[in-house]
Amino acid sequence: MFTGILLANGTLPAAILTSLFTDNIVKEGIASFAVKLFKSWMAEKDANSVTSSLRKASLDKRLLELFPANRQNVEHFAKYFMDAGLKELSDFLRVQLSLGTRKELQKELQERLSQECPIKEVVLYVKEEMKRNDLPEPAVIGLLEEAILKWYKEAHLAKGKSVFLHQMKKFVEWLQNAEEESESEGEENEDGSTKHNL
Repeated sequence: MFTGILLANGTLPAAILTSLFTDNIVKEGIASFAVKLFKSWMAEKDANSVTSSLRKASLDKRLLELFPANRQNVEHFAKYFMDAGLKELSDFLRVQLSLGTRKELQKELQERLSQECPIKEVVLYVKEEMKRNDLPEPAVIGLLEEAILKWYKEAHLAKGKSVFLHQMKKFVEWLQNAEEESESEGEENEDGSTKHNL
């Protein structure tokens, strides 16, 4: 397809694709045209180049709009493009949506922490979001850590900080004791050998 080749060679900017997202063109089945376009584009350039161009043109989060409103979901998009042999594009959309979801979750966590919402409520919210968006636990743990540290450094109220510090006192003492014990375990004996307590 000639348009895909022009996009691959840089003759046309990827931003030109925004004209595809009008309702009347979507209703006429622009998705089948998009499949041909992306196939020819990827035949000229690799998938990373195509997805990079989509990102630069801010089209990375609009790909679902290639379908009518009642079919604008990740599952339909993934199946349609997988069946067409464009697995890379399907995977790209999933990653982009996951990143957006993670950023929104982190923002919401920071807001709830700054408003001093009860911890049980925050935990319940996080679990629901993990389940609803199929987020892996390690990714969410990283988000929680970042949100808590940011709240601790910037967004806390004075009262909230004192309550947090009071609640964390035993944990911090435990950490300090564990550190002191590990240092004393590695001390040398008088004869120069290292003493290890198991």
